[in-house]
Amino acid sequence: MRFFLLLFLFPFFSNAQFFNKKIGDVTGLVKFAVWEEDTNGVVIQGSKQVLFQHNFSVDLVHIKNPQHISVEEFKQKVFQFVSTPKTVVKVAKIAWEDSVTGIKKKIILRRKTEEQALQLCFIKRNGNWLIFKEQVPILGDTILPIPKRVLLFVNGYRGYEREENESDNLVTSKDRYHYWYKLDDRFIDTLKPTESYYLDGSLSVKTSNHRNTIRFVKSYYFSNHFVNRTDSLKKYKRLNVDPNPTGFYYRKEKGRIGGKALLLKLHQNQKDTIDIVCHSMGYAYALGMIEVLKDHVVFGNIYILSPENGCQDGADWAQFQQAWQYGSNLDQPNPDPIWEQDGIAPQCEVKGMIYDSKHGRAFIPKTWPKKNFVDSHMPYNYDWIFERIKKGEAGYIGR
Repeated sequence: MRFFLLLFLFPFFSNAQFFNKKIGDVTGLVKFAVWEEDTNGVVIQGSKQVLFQHNFSVDLVHIKNPQHISVEEFKQKVFQFVSTPKTVVKVAKIAWEDSVTGIKKKIILRRKTEEQALQLCFIKRNGNWLIFKEQVPILGDTILPIPKRVLLFVNGYRGYEREENESDNLVTSKDRYHYWYKLDDRFIDTLKPTESYYLDGSLSVKTSNHRNTIRFVKSYYFSNHFVNRTDSLKKYKRLNVDPNPTGFYYRKEKGRIGGKALLLKLHQNQKDTIDIVCHSMGYAYALGMIEVLKDHVVFGNIYILSPENGCQDGADWAQFQQAWQYGSNLDQPNPDPIWEQDGIAPQCEVKGMIYDSKHGRAFIPKTWPKKNFVDSHMPYNYDWIFERIKKGEAGYIGR
């Protein structure tokens, strides 16, 4: 049974090595800066640094020997704390000893998630460290003469290894987790956006219909082990289809933070067009973003891949030029047999889906070679939407 669990998680485990690699441009609601001033309050030349952006703000609880902590040391400790992936870390006691003088130094920091744009400045003045917070406008300045077309990728669950590493709600210009297995390249090549950004919709498995890992493993085992396949056709109840509304709306609320961070990348006086590709848990996250963005952008196309608990909630799909849902056929006439179903996120129709030439659903083809509990869900198996759906058919992707 443990082997089957690892089979599910392996593609996400393999991404751990990329976490610390360059992830491109990063946008968050909080901008961090640090500098040192002389006794007259003048910034010491060369000390001012704009550090990074995040969606956490930080408060100073206590500093030991502040006069001996340099700007460079302070910068490193704050960055170390804010970048700690485990969401359970709210307060950090960071202590170290100067290798030359032997002086012991300690910083105690507290962080919290912000939903408003802030400029956060740490200033060393007269041997003490001070902090200033200033609220800033959430929408960026207009730079280009014409609106942009922006493509967003919102990923889902990144595996049990990162169970405690919930989304930091940052906007990045690269796929820092290598989640999309180059499927994003196919969307970019086809849609040709002005800019592309990535957001992380990975939250705890507790927010899913599985509710815990044991229920997932049991569903996998009992959905794939039976006396014969004819007998298994009526065993769909072995899939974890009971909705988890509390978890779903928790993910949606986190998506609102990501949406606010994205507004920092968009124009203030003209409406950019937004296309969205979301997968699995990323669907609920995308709904939260949509609520934040709807008064500031034009919605282009949304491509919903294997949404987790999709029937729990939806959006006004008519506001999108195109809206397509892709995945296994579980809830329609002549459903796929249970051994071909997406067991990671058993499929149901997203709430409010409409059907016309630009909106609706497309199912994994009957003849697609990889259809099972795991592969029917994974982004690496979604080439079928480009290779099997022809122009004029439901789900066709093109400008």
